[in-house]
Amino acid sequence: MQPTAAVVDAQSVKTSANVAETSQGIDVGKKIKGRKRHVITDTLGLVLAVLVTAANVHDTTGGKLLLDDLAAAHPSVTKVWADGGYQNSIFNHGARLGIDVEVVQRPRTKGFEPLSKRWVIERTLCATRRPVCIPG
Repeated sequence: MQPTAAVVDAQSVKTSANVAETSQGIDVGKKIKGRKRHVITDTLGLVLAVLVTAANVHDTTGGKLLLDDLAAAHPSVTKVWADGGYQNSIFNHGARLGIDVEVVQRPRTKGFEPLSKRWVIERTLCATRRPVCIPG
């Protein structure tokens, strides 16, 4: 059975001192020097596409490249959910590929609340963190 829907997100992570400066960047919003993991999973949290960049690469830039990979490897995917960090150009790029990209808005309540469409990718990203993971 082929996936028909997916979720996209990115995660900035620190790198060790052994990593070449040329492959690192600074995610100013999160104050992290390192790399960024751009990931697309299916609705079960199984990884469909991955891209690793310097941390200063914008989510939208990585998202567009992932959508290209996704469309080539999994043409059955027609819907992708994203968070509010992605800009309008990713929606247009997805539309050109036949993929409807939709932003899942954060709830207005305080505290942690899993987002109905996006929690699966948070769980996948959480599994890659060490030693502690706090979703949100």
